[in-house]
Amino acid sequence: MNTVLLDRQQHKSNILLTTTRKSLGKAQHKFHNGKEGTSNKPQIFHAEKRDRTTTVISTTARLTKGMKVFAPHQEHVWSSARVNDIEKDGKITIRFHDQTVKSLAANTWLPLAGDYDYLECDDLGQISLLSKAAVLDCVRSRYSHQVFYVRAGNTLLAVNPFETFPLLYGNQAVNDYLQRAQELSPHVFSVADKTYNHLCRQVDDSNQSIIISGESGAGKTCSARYIMKYLTSIGTHNASNITPADHIEMKILDSNPILEAFGNAQTKKNDNSSRFGKFIQIQYSDNFQIAGAFLETYLLEKTRVISHAAGERTFHIFYQMLCGVGPEEQLEWKLPTSNHQAYKYVGDYWLTPETDCETWQATREAMTDVGLSTHDQNDIFKVLSAVLHLGNVSFHHSSDVDAVVVNMNSLDSASGIDYAASLLGVEAGQLPTVLTVRTITASHRRRHSVFHKPCDAGECTTRRDCLAKMLYNRIFQWLVEFINVNICASDVFNRKFIGLLDVYGFESFENNSLEQLCINYANEKLQQHFVENYIKMQEEEYLAEGFHWQPLDYEDNHNSVQLLEGTPGIFSLLNEECSLMRESEAPAVADRILAQLSSSLLSRPDAGAAMSHRSSRPSGSSHMPAFTVLHYAGSVIYEVENLVEKNKDKIPEELVGLLQGSQNTFIRSLFTCVQDENCNHDSKKRQNQTVLSKFKSSLMSLMSVLNRSKPHYIRCVKPNCASRARFFDSRYVMSQLEACGILQTVQIAKAGFPDRLTYVEFSNRYGCLLKRNTPGHTKSRQSIGSGSSRSSANRIMPCTVSHEASAPQHEEQGFAQEVTMMVVQKVFGQCSGGLSNVIQCGKRKIFLKDGLVEKLEVLMGEVWHCCAVCIQRNWRRHMHEKQIRRHREEVMRQHAACMLIQAVFRGWHVRKRQTRRKVASVAIQHAWHHYVARNKARQQLEASLLEKSLKRERDRLSGEHVKLIQQTYSSVLDLANNLERKTAMGDSIQFSPSHRTNQADTVAVVTSQMPLLSAQVCLTLYDALDEIRQGAGIYRNIPHLFHKEGILSKRRMPQVNIRFHTKANSILKNAHLLPRKEIDCNISDCL
Repeated sequence: MNTVLLDRQQHKSNILLTTTRKSLGKAQHKFHNGKEGTSNKPQIFHAEKRDRTTTVISTTARLTKGMKVFAPHQEHVWSSARVNDIEKDGKITIRFHDQTVKSLAANTWLPLAGDYDYLECDDLGQISLLSKAAVLDCVRSRYSHQVFYVRAGNTLLAVNPFETFPLLYGNQAVNDYLQRAQELSPHVFSVADKTYNHLCRQVDDSNQSIIISGESGAGKTCSARYIMKYLTSIGTHNASNITPADHIEMKILDSNPILEAFGNAQTKKNDNSSRFGKFIQIQYSDNFQIAGAFLETYLLEKTRVISHAAGERTFHIFYQMLCGVGPEEQLEWKLPTSNHQAYKYVGDYWLTPETDCETWQATREAMTDVGLSTHDQNDIFKVLSAVLHLGNVSFHHSSDVDAVVVNMNSLDSASGIDYAASLLGVEAGQLPTVLTVRTITASHRRRHSVFHKPCDAGECTTRRDCLAKMLYNRIFQWLVEFINVNICASDVFNRKFIGLLDVYGFESFENNSLEQLCINYANEKLQQHFVENYIKMQEEEYLAEGFHWQPLDYEDNHNSVQLLEGTPGIFSLLNEECSLMRESEAPAVADRILAQLSSSLLSRPDAGAAMSHRSSRPSGSSHMPAFTVLHYAGSVIYEVENLVEKNKDKIPEELVGLLQGSQNTFIRSLFTCVQDENCNHDSKKRQNQTVLSKFKSSLMSLMSVLNRSKPHYIRCVKPNCASRARFFDSRYVMSQLEACGILQTVQIAKAGFPDRLTYVEFSNRYGCLLKRNTPGHTKSRQSIGSGSSRSSANRIMPCTVSHEASAPQHEEQGFAQEVTMMVVQKVFGQCSGGLSNVIQCGKRKIFLKDGLVEKLEVLMGEVWHCCAVCIQRNWRRHMHEKQIRRHREEVMRQHAACMLIQAVFRGWHVRKRQTRRKVASVAIQHAWHHYVARNKARQQLEASLLEKSLKRERDRLSGEHVKLIQQTYSSVLDLANNLERKTAMGDSIQFSPSHRTNQADTVAVVTSQMPLLSAQVCLTLYDALDEIRQGAGIYRNIPHLFHKEGILSKRRMPQVNIRFHTKANSILKNAHLLPRKEIDCNISDCL
């Protein structure tokens, strides 16, 4: 992303520097014959009017056959033509493009015309052969190709196309100008972008203002709307979601539909004419994001509520409400019908219902988005409905009371007074009384008297209209205050702002009264501001800085402004007439103004002009009192009839008291502030507050704000008075260009230097364009201020005024001047024509042509970009190294932690294992000791029990049993001895059947003779046999004699396949088993 941005800025700087270096050479102009003319002297130093005599004398001398010139034309005012022939007597024959031939006198002044491509001429200052005809031809040519904007110095000339171009003002166009506004053609977006950049630059630390001026219908409101759209888009250009700042920006944009609905109306010249002036301050935070806005309004045309000329409309909101009202709202707002013809204040219906319905929906949505609740909106529209019903109230003379009363015989009048009283929250009988009876308060010393005087029909109508105007004016003011509360920043006085001024344009209607006088006065003040701040102030500054400057001839409207606001002046005479305690007569007022103000700009309208101006009036009214004022934009005839009454703008106290006592909380709150304002001012001062004095005071406050800010101008031009699309009225446009002084503006812009900075400001801001190894950064101030450096700078700019700063206080300025010259030499280089055509150095400031500051800003942006890249690179390296160190430390810390954990774990594990082993060994030992002790105790117990049982058994056995046991024991012992003996002798024991039988019999006998032995006897026998086995060594050779469970016979193994069967018994339990050899058994196994 940084690479793409750097490439884009490099490409932009290459284009701008190429254009700058081309403009530094000699001016070369190509004519039709291919010749080139050069001029080293700036043409601005000679005004067109000042050179008229010299030009006329040399006209025929400088004209040749075939030369292209501008010639007077009946339709196009000026049209390009070719010199067809020059006769001997000096007469000139020219041929237009349509092959029309025309002869001109010898002394006819014909401005030269060059072969220009006006579509590429984005600035009128690029026209080398500058004249009114060339300016008009350029504007006309661009308009025919649907190019509606062209620059004239620091002023943008905007022609109203009277049609919609979505691609020209859509979101894509906004994005294009946000990215590369300096490369694109002139546009209102480019002015907004330049204004925002000036605010962010903070060179002179001043606020910015955009002044939009022009005639009614020239497109001022649309231009202001598009500028607000662009400015609010700058803060959200890179945003991906809605933030609180975006919410503020949406509220600022939503205020436009509300103000246009309540403050705009249709006139003969404009379908959406602003009938009030507004100045919007878009407030910015420290990081240059929109923080809020503040809205100021000036002189709402209240009289349009009660009356308007034929073919015009009252304010849009009434038609929108009647067109878009629903059944429920119609019942709540007490509108019996939505037909506009039923309400006298509304009048004719000139726009389509579809348009009013669409704008109605947009207005309601905007009111909701701004923060107006449904209840507040209903209260507002109830008041508007009451205003409509007041227009239907009529009066007539009643013979019953011999006074003028409300006409209850008329259905519209009777219903109107009832609906109005109900909607306003007052009693039905109070409203007619207030409208028809005037209260007079008389005070003399300690006496205070109140009189009630019936009004005539005219006074009743005036009081009714006054009530309607007061209600609507308070609604409008309340809306403005509500919007300011919701969108204004908290610390408004500490905020930087961009002011956007959109005021009514210059007006001249058939019937011009106080409203047109105030509107044209405001335009005169704006024109004066333009002349003083752009033309006059620049010339004075050029002369003060030591320039070789020849003043221009321009139209200064200082006399017009003094005629209106001076002392004496028209305003002061009208205010004085209002302070007189008598009724004013229009003819006397007109005569007094014409008599006391002797000025060439003020005159009495002639009969022909008066008749053409009042063609709609009856013939008997042709001599109505009026006076004519020659404004900068033309003459306007003002009628004196009702002029003084409108200036008084007196509101009867009965009407204010009636509304302050209303049962409707909203209406009561509207007029509480009116009572507070009246209490805060002296009654005598309140009487002197006329409409003109209030308007003049507010306008002076506005001009003071504009004077403290850097102005940017947009001149809106109306292509034709019929508001038709794609129709260019050259004569009508030429009158506007002459009125606004566009030619003088171009002349100033062409030879002047709109951008100027002090040396300190320039060096502080653009000193970064010098490299680090330049003297500006490496040498000391003494070396920079040396003679070689100064002479080098003087060679670069020969118009530089040498100024030796010998005083110590001038040392800083001298150093800054040297740095400034070095920056200029480094950036713009040196060419054959020098830099004096584009850059001039004065005593304290450096002056630059329009566009050079933008080029410096681009270069400085590249330097800042490189610095930012360097800072980012070093910062990323620092952060990377820091991250690596942190990672290394983290790894080492983790390693140490792992080792510590492992050591602790191993120790814990060994200790746990040793503990388990110790516990296990102790448990085993304990169990073994317990087992051994238990067995020993059991054996001892068994032995003691056995000994006790044997003792009891021995005692119990009789002698026979003892004898039998002894016999048996002896028999067994004998048998064993015999067997042992035979075995020792080597004889085998063979049993014959008889022997076997005898043996069996013996055993049987023995068995039969043996009684049933008890357990104790068997144990005794066991012990005896065990003693026999252990005591005699002869028994070790016959281990097979015993078996586990009995005594076996010792016999030879059979030789034949026979099977020896025997049957086990209780004595010989294993008699059925075959004898085995080497049977290891104990004597206990035999039992």
